[in-house]
Amino acid sequence: MTQDYLAFLGLFAPRAAAIDVTVWHKHNPILPVRLTDGANLNPSGQIWRRFHLGEWEYKQDPETLDDYEARQF
Repeated sequence: MTQDYLAFLGLFAPRAAAIDVTVWHKHNPILPVRLTDGANLNPSGQIWRRFHLGEWEYKQDPETLDDYEARQF
């Protein structure tokens, strides 16, 4: 019974800092984001993000020739 109370009180204890999520996953931002390498955003190309060392990092796939040609017409 005492363990139940201790578990309940543990819900209000301070929590550890956010864990780094080092896996890149797809992201569709509404506002422009700053890429990790400092490059400008392309109109096409998938944006990826991960949570690393307490902040979000963004990168973008390079634009393929097919993507470029599709934008021209």
